[in-house]
Amino acid sequence: MDIVKLVNELRSQGSDTEGVEAKRASGGLPDDLAPLLSAFANRPGGGTLVLGLDERSGFTATGVYDTKQAQQSVAHIARSALQPAVHVSTEAVPFDGTTLVVVQVREAESSEKPVSVGRTGLAYVRQFDGTYPLSDMERQVLLAGRGQPTAELRAVPGATIEDLDEYVLAQFTAERRASSPVFMGWPDAEILRHAHVTTADGGPTVAGLLAFGRYPQSYLPSASIQASVWSGSSNAAGSRLLDSREFVGRVGVILDEVLGWVARSTSAEIVDRDDGHRADVPAYPPRAVRELVANALVHRDLGPYVASPVSLILEPGQLVVASIGGLYGIRVEALGRTSSHLRNPHLAGLLLVARTSDGMRIIERLGSGIPRATSALLDAGMDPPVFHDNGIRFTARILSPRRNPTNTQPGLPAQVATPTVNSAAVLEAIRSGATTVPELVTSTALTDRQVRYTLGKLARTGQVVRFRKNGDRRDYFRA
Repeated sequence: MDIVKLVNELRSQGSDTEGVEAKRASGGLPDDLAPLLSAFANRPGGGTLVLGLDERSGFTATGVYDTKQAQQSVAHIARSALQPAVHVSTEAVPFDGTTLVVVQVREAESSEKPVSVGRTGLAYVRQFDGTYPLSDMERQVLLAGRGQPTAELRAVPGATIEDLDEYVLAQFTAERRASSPVFMGWPDAEILRHAHVTTADGGPTVAGLLAFGRYPQSYLPSASIQASVWSGSSNAAGSRLLDSREFVGRVGVILDEVLGWVARSTSAEIVDRDDGHRADVPAYPPRAVRELVANALVHRDLGPYVASPVSLILEPGQLVVASIGGLYGIRVEALGRTSSHLRNPHLAGLLLVARTSDGMRIIERLGSGIPRATSALLDAGMDPPVFHDNGIRFTARILSPRRNPTNTQPGLPAQVATPTVNSAAVLEAIRSGATTVPELVTSTALTDRQVRYTLGKLARTGQVVRFRKNGDRRDYFRA
């Protein structure tokens, strides 16, 4: 391990991270390390504990009271205080004139999660730089990952075949018959049962209702997308909710409506074409948005314990899609580079046949979604999507604005405007008292260039007025 690099990163960030925790240990072993070891063992990739650094003094190296004793004590906690036992490796590392103890905590096997603290029975999760007890729902998510999840195949209490759309069912059965002579002559009911659209009793499965249901949320309230637009970071104090929508219906209907909403909420403007005209292009490539949203709808945890819908958040500079259920059988770094492991293979199979209103298959090919999203972003001059998995929630982010597009229309400039959500953020900051570019940069967390570009757009439409004060050469703005 490059301890110098690790400590420098902690000092630069000013806090612990999700995967690294530093503890002061000059006067003895920190109290109750078991929750931290539990959280790291439950985390994809495990985690690193560094004994001998004091976070409160900027991660100063204070050393360890007894390096050999500390290593033995941590190993004892890992073996005897956790259920099941956790594998750790320890190393005494010289640093800044003293010695640190670096503890690598290995991720537990999926079949062993959640790892809990024996004396309390509580299991823990890492979030940002903290350690928190698992909620009942989070515990169930980890338990469901011990084997192939089967939630998609469960019967939906109260639902009947009448809750499925007759037209899309007819399309599905016709395509199945056309796909193979095996299904020729089969009655619809038999095709639907063998495809796991329905159960043996004829009622819809969860997968069948999500793929072909007229209104699945009548029985599965969390099978929706909750979308929102924020003036700043959704977690920041003072940030305001500017728009909110819930999208319901079967997967194909939701996908259609979400794509339209994102396009309306984030239109970007390009100026100065060679012919003197202006042209609008989406701030976020529709193909990339489509693939990431479809990925969340298809691969989320469908267990009855999940009460949270898929989340779609638009903030200045980014689009975020998050769903309950960490990656199944694959790591973030392998996404798009290896074959998929499907949490809901039967739902995915149905959606390979089902289509959206524009005739596109919801899933064109298994395992192709992430490469397609990445390709669309790169073609637009944007960074690849950023993924995060803490074992319980999976998050995908698209960052904007575009930079150096490689596939734009002839005659268009290299820079594309940021989304209209940036305009809302700048207007909100001006109404809250910010009047200069530096103040707006601070208030919105946008870059200087983003702020100036957005101010230019707002000034052209009359939403913002530029002025100067007596004797001051700086520009001021009011809404």
